[in-house]
Amino acid sequence: MLLSLKIRERNKLATLFIPLVLSSTTLAFMSSPNHTKSKRNLSSLKMASEHTPPKKIVVIGGGIQGASVAYHLVNSLHFPSDGKVTLLESQKLASAASGKGGGFMARSWGDGSVTQILHEMAFDMYEELSSALPLTTYRKLPVLSVSPGKGGLMRPSADVAKSLPKWLDGNVGPIRMMGYGDDTAQVTPQEVVEKFVASSGDKLTVCIGTATGIEMNNDNQVTGVRYSTSSDGSGEQVLECDAVVVSAGPWSCIAEDWFNGIVSLPMEGVKSTSIVWSPPESNEVVDATALFCGEDHRFGTHCKSL
Repeated sequence: MLLSLKIRERNKLATLFIPLVLSSTTLAFMSSPNHTKSKRNLSSLKMASEHTPPKKIVVIGGGIQGASVAYHLVNSLHFPSDGKVTLLESQKLASAASGKGGGFMARSWGDGSVTQILHEMAFDMYEELSSALPLTTYRKLPVLSVSPGKGGLMRPSADVAKSLPKWLDGNVGPIRMMGYGDDTAQVTPQEVVEKFVASSGDKLTVCIGTATGIEMNNDNQVTGVRYSTSSDGSGEQVLECDAVVVSAGPWSCIAEDWFNGIVSLPMEGVKSTSIVWSPPESNEVVDATALFCGEDHRFGTHCKSL
């Protein structure tokens, strides 16, 4: 389960994602010192410092996070040889943001923040995965900051000119470099999700259905995940398990109802529009450049192009 905590550091609002794994013998929980209420409530669940690795794990959510959790579980040296992971997804793999996201990555853009180490680890990991899986959409690419303007494209500086895409031909203002491609890259999240699942073999099974609740025994130990394959939630079935990971993006907050107030999952976000263009039918090579565009106050718009 991914808890989203908003924290302040150096006048910047950052989001810290905290993994919460519920199993039949343990509850692993990482929290900030200020979340004492959650700590007190969590004491009602069975705790243990030592446990055998769970053999049946259900991961709820078939996006990039859920698929990554499932992939790394089955490929872990500590995963039991007879272990099994079930990825429970309500529609299809990468059906929401992971099927539309631009997949932009920047290794050093988190300097000084609480998530800096995650920027570095993830960037290096995807470069390795691009060969291991392999990933055909992974590429390192330059990044430009483009301001809106009323006139045509002005003469750029020498370093910008080297990375200027041919398709940038509208009314733009000043342009500056944000990355030269050594620590900036892009990969299509949907491909990563599909490759994670395809390369995991028979230890990973995908189940299409909507999670509706958790089964626990009298000792508050997780024993299964309830799910339904019908649109009205009827005809519930149960996936037996001894551990569950909830990683369903904004839908994760429904898990608040499953644990009777033991965990709090506030969810907030910013609504945006994602437009995906298909490559030219002529198979023309499109320049690989990421643009971060400034806000155009004339139309109240802000966009980025990957």
